[in-house]
Amino acid sequence: MNRSSAESARPPVQRPARYAVVIVLLAVLASPVIGFGALRALKSTSNDPRQWLPKSFAETDTYDWFQSHFGTDEFAVVSWPGCDLDDPRVGQLANVLVQTPYFNRVRTGQNAVAELTSPPQNFSRGAAISRLRRILIGAEDGTTCLVLTTSTVGQDDRSAAVREIEDQAWQVCQLHQTELKLAGPTVDAAMIDAESRKLLFGLAGLSGLVSFLVASLRMRSIRLAVSVLAVAVYSTAVSLALMYFSGGKMNLLMTMLPPLIYVLTISSAVHLANYYRDASRDEASTVPAAIRAIYQGWLPCSLAAVTTGIGLVSLVLSKIEPIQSFGFYSALGVVVSVVVLFLLLPSALYLFPPKPDADANRPAEEDPPKKTGAFVDAILNHHVFFALFCVSLMLLCGSRIPSIESTVKLQDRFLPNSDAIADYRWLEERVGPMVPLEVVIHFDQDDPRDRVDRIKLIALIQSKIQSLSEPVATLSAFNLCPRLPAGHRVRDIVQRKVINGQQTKQQLIAARYLSETDDQELWRISVRANAIGDLDYGIFVEQIRSTVSPLLDQEQVGGTFTGVIPLIYKAQRQLLLDLFRSFLVAFAVIAGVLLVVLRSFWATCLAMFPNIFPAVIVFGGIEWVDIPVQIGSVMTASAALGIAVDDTVHLLTWFRRGLAQGLSRRQAVESAFAHCSGAMVHTTLICSCGLVVFALSTFVPILHFAWLMVFLLASALLGDLVLLPAILVGPLGRCFEKKNKT
Repeated sequence: MNRSSAESARPPVQRPARYAVVIVLLAVLASPVIGFGALRALKSTSNDPRQWLPKSFAETDTYDWFQSHFGTDEFAVVSWPGCDLDDPRVGQLANVLVQTPYFNRVRTGQNAVAELTSPPQNFSRGAAISRLRRILIGAEDGTTCLVLTTSTVGQDDRSAAVREIEDQAWQVCQLHQTELKLAGPTVDAAMIDAESRKLLFGLAGLSGLVSFLVASLRMRSIRLAVSVLAVAVYSTAVSLALMYFSGGKMNLLMTMLPPLIYVLTISSAVHLANYYRDASRDEASTVPAAIRAIYQGWLPCSLAAVTTGIGLVSLVLSKIEPIQSFGFYSALGVVVSVVVLFLLLPSALYLFPPKPDADANRPAEEDPPKKTGAFVDAILNHHVFFALFCVSLMLLCGSRIPSIESTVKLQDRFLPNSDAIADYRWLEERVGPMVPLEVVIHFDQDDPRDRVDRIKLIALIQSKIQSLSEPVATLSAFNLCPRLPAGHRVRDIVQRKVINGQQTKQQLIAARYLSETDDQELWRISVRANAIGDLDYGIFVEQIRSTVSPLLDQEQVGGTFTGVIPLIYKAQRQLLLDLFRSFLVAFAVIAGVLLVVLRSFWATCLAMFPNIFPAVIVFGGIEWVDIPVQIGSVMTASAALGIAVDDTVHLLTWFRRGLAQGLSRRQAVESAFAHCSGAMVHTTLICSCGLVVFALSTFVPILHFAWLMVFLLASALLGDLVLLPAILVGPLGRCFEKKNKT
């Protein structure tokens, strides 16, 4: 009898050992491939400015149509103190840079003045300068700049293009990079690339270290912390490898993927380690503690991963590509990480069990210290007060949610004291506005007006745009053509013939201010608005449209309004739509999952209430302090909803187990606190400390992402440790009790 008992007891011990060895061995063998994919993913940075603009919109199609006729409008602006019309370095640098593969055209104040003062224009120097004010030449002095059109090669590697500018400026002109003032889409993308590298190889590493140190301190076991760290690093590497092998690429928002997967894996691992410690205290059981930890933790941890993944994958509904990519690959990473977690961590705990801590022999029900006991007693004894307080706080903050504003403006992407903002401010003060809006005037091919009359109409439209209250600059064929004839003298007739001639036409086409189709002639007016300031781009576009449209109707010509400004305005509106739509979808799907688990409609509603608490509190709160929603902000709402459900699932799991054991609702809440409140606090602390490191970033969307996630996690903890227990112990908590008794 004893022999048979021994034989029956042997397989549960031997088989886990065999499985643990096989799992660890397979993980080690797969490491080279996973490491290769992860490293290649980290190097595949792509920060095309166009990816930040909304897809599948009429405005984007119009912008593409414009570029098909007038070429790319991606450019880099270069200037420096002392860069004026008499500075020989302007021409020297322009001649060198246009010969590099990164740029195919260059326009400076010097060569533009030279063109206008030469035949056939024959302007005086003063008249030529006046036509280029606030476009290529400053309004108050002779400060000028280089406007470099970025080639296809330069667009493929914008960081290299900007480095070429800096290198040639030093080699040819002895201008140090600190003296250069740079702006334009190419420069913006290069700055974002630099910030991406800083995040990946600086802040991300610091974030991982901080998370590991906090986890080690909270778990009070170096061996356990190392096991958790190894699993988190491996999960992160697998997520990056999957992204690389599936064709995904890093961008600035995607740089948050590794630290997010890392801290979320550590968070889940802390909960699983908590189950392992509970299981290891039961010395009477013959089943290894690692196996029992899986039995106890697989459901809440899996549900937590599923709900977090749902919250993240809802971001694929966005029309902005970086948000879509982040949502898909972060959700995939979360699901993969929980699989890796349940395979590797129990194997590591089985093969390398941590030393028992000083509290190993203490019963589980004595886990919470006296302060925690007093805390939960206060909530349970005054549950009505705490519930009403949380609801009142939600109503107060929720009242501001309809007033939330969004922004994707340049000045809101970088900190006010950053080099990017300083350069833009310098250029706009010394040269002119930098953000483009394009107005295209359509003349039918059979329109009776000759080129002179068409240019006169273009000049009239320019004057109406410049009469607006906003300080703008404009450039069109009118600025680049000879003086327009005003009468019928011989000189005027000759001038009209010159302007109507083929040479002038080819010059305007080469300058990209005139284009032809089979049935139309297209004339371009470039409008420049300030990047730095309080200009509302939506109102600005409508002002131009309402000012110009009556004149276009009167003259029976068509007009198209496009460029970066309308797209920026559309992206701002899209951010709010993405925020609310992804959150609602995540809420609905997560509620459906909980409905299946809880099998009670009202219990599901009550369980979801604490999980919308953090989003309402934080997003209503940022509106109270007048902080606009950024691209990074959109990513947090749905992610935080899924993360908030993690702790809710764990607390409800233990609460329902207590009810199943015949405990009262109050006793079940106390038991749930005893089992998981410490792990909930630890995971929030670990995740927050890991993410708050990114508040050191100078790129505002990432900075906002970090701080919002920290506040959302803290609010979620408040909702789960205060609001949810107050609901469970109050009259509404009977929904759970009643369902459990049936």
